Amino acid sequence: MNGVAPVAVALLGLMAAAGLVAGVLLLLRRRRDVLTRLAEDVDVIVGANPAHRLTSAPSGPLTAVTAAVNRLASEREESLHAAEASAADLRREVESERNRLADLMARLGVAVVVCNADGRILLYNDSARSLVADPALLGLGRTVFGLVDRGLIAHARLRLEAGGATYTATTLHRGRMLRVLVAPVQESTDLSVSGMVLVLEDLTREAGAADERQRALRRLTEEIRGSLGSIRAAAETLLEFPDLADADRRRFLEVVGEESDRLTHSLDGATGDVRPSDERGLDHISGADLAAVIGDRLGRSAIVCRDVVASSTGQVWLRADAHALAAVLAFVAERLGGADLGGVDLELSVIPDHVRLDLRWTGSPPYPGVLTGWLDEPLGQEGATTGRQVVERHAAEVWAGQDAPGRAQLSVLLPHTGEHPGDARGPGTATARPAPTPEHDDSPAPHGSRPEFYDFDLFTSTDPEERSSRLLADLTFTVLDTETTGLDPAGGDRIVSLGAVRVVNGRVLRQETFEQLVNPGRRVPAASTAIHGLTDAMLADAPRIEDVLPELTRFAEDTVLVGHDLGFDLRFLAPAARSAGLELTQPVLDTLLLDVALFPGQRDHTLETIAGRLGVSVVGRHTALGDALVTADVLIGLLGPLREAGVQTLDEALTASRRAFRSRARDRSPGG
Repeated sequence: MNGVAPVAVALLGLMAAAGLVAGVLLLLRRRRDVLTRLAEDVDVIVGANPAHRLTSAPSGPLTAVTAAVNRLASEREESLHAAEASAADLRREVESERNRLADLMARLGVAVVVCNADGRILLYNDSARSLVADPALLGLGRTVFGLVDRGLIAHARLRLEAGGATYTATTLHRGRMLRVLVAPVQESTDLSVSGMVLVLEDLTREAGAADERQRALRRLTEEIRGSLGSIRAAAETLLEFPDLADADRRRFLEVVGEESDRLTHSLDGATGDVRPSDERGLDHISGADLAAVIGDRLGRSAIVCRDVVASSTGQVWLRADAHALAAVLAFVAERLGGADLGGVDLELSVIPDHVRLDLRWTGSPPYPGVLTGWLDEPLGQEGATTGRQVVERHAAEVWAGQDAPGRAQLSVLLPHTGEHPGDARGPGTATARPAPTPEHDDSPAPHGSRPEFYDFDLFTSTDPEERSSRLLADLTFTVLDTETTGLDPAGGDRIVSLGAVRVVNGRVLRQETFEQLVNPGRRVPAASTAIHGLTDAMLADAPRIEDVLPELTRFAEDTVLVGHDLGFDLRFLAPAARSAGLELTQPVLDTLLLDVALFPGQRDHTLETIAGRLGVSVVGRHTALGDALVTADVLIGLLGPLREAGVQTLDEALTASRRAFRSRARDRSPGG
């Protein structure tokens, strides 16, 4: 027994020592966690939110340290406010110059788009936005090529760099005929073209008015012919039979009077319908667009124009009045029989120094004298431009002949500019087909509206292919969020709402948003409605997800996708995109993982907590667009701390996110 007592005492001593060591280690670990959180809070104050303060530490020396740091933070915040006030004065001076230009653009009352040398949009006004059928085509940082053909911009840039002051062209945009005036933005040092100002004019209404004038003229011509025929017949009868009975003579005179009144009435009624048409100048236009304008004009005259493939080896350019040429060909086609022709073929081919347009049909060509007579007739009312005047103004030649047995053709030979910049639609193809005219609002665009849609920092040319190595602050982001019927897409839960906003050059563009309710094709549980407020009745008439996703992908094109806990949203979006035949190929960033990478010692990484730490106001929570806007502000708030941590490019942010994901997975694993 005496030998056992010392062993027991020793064991108890060891156990006490082990307990003491464990307690010390636990205390040190807690102290380390406290120090880590305090250090991260200091990082937030320095890099993201000067108004953030350290939370109270446990009693002891750290309490005094916390109080001292908070005092220094308050003094720093006051100094920053003073410096910011001075900087704000300087920014206001610069901003006033920008605003002066922006205000000028608004007051022009016409559609204005400014882009950099690569075609990236850096300014547009309300008139331009009202001109575009699809809002996703117009936005800061987007390319202008969704609105104006890439070949036209390339051609304009070549002409401007060669010393041209302005450049004018005509093109088609989704059934509308647009005149585009392009002016260069030049560097002050070497006068190189660093951007372009595009002024867009919709000629669709003007072209329609010209068509209406022609229809009114045809109606008037038929009425005049009928009345003059009756008057002539009555006059010839009176002259041929001078001994007519008084009753018969009075009847013929009444016919003359009635037809004269009818003729006067027709002329008076046509005064408001038939007005002189203005003569357009000769604008630059591609051969493909000229063929499309002609095909569209023939289609409006009920003449079917079949597709053709041009024999050119590149995109040819002309100086032409596309509407006038189309009017001449339509006028001749109507004289040939119009809709009774049974369809025509339109071919555009390039020969040395000229472009040849051939209009072919089944039948016989008009005699030369007949064609000459048609070209001498006015295209509109009496005294208006004739087909011959249009031909002479273009220095063109026109003739008709036999193309093949039973086939006739009308040929127009036009000079071209001799330039063949690459065509985005493919080399050597020009398709002529009646383009459907979308329904659109022809009401005048608002004048004098403030063009808040600009970012002159986009003058710097950028290449989307190189975005992985670009600074985060220079990237374009689409921040998105979803609301759903539940949490399990594999179990049948579906999206009920989508919201997104664009972030360009470190700015949240609150005027460039995407918001759409979605019919999930199933009942919305009451528990989900309690969160986002959406009911079955509210979603009954909403489009299905496969109809919404194409619009969202266009909105997010050429951007980096961002969300908070984005993996949740992608679990719903990715299968829906595959079902719709789409792919989400953009790089993605998650603000949750970025926050974990920056502040691993923080226990809470919810959107509300991060927003509070960064000083971001939380408005519209649990609506898709509201959450997207909060997430966008959080993203902007994280850019500073990321930069301080050495995470400056997209590649570096993706690497930091992957590390944060693995760390978070380890912490949540059973052995973590």
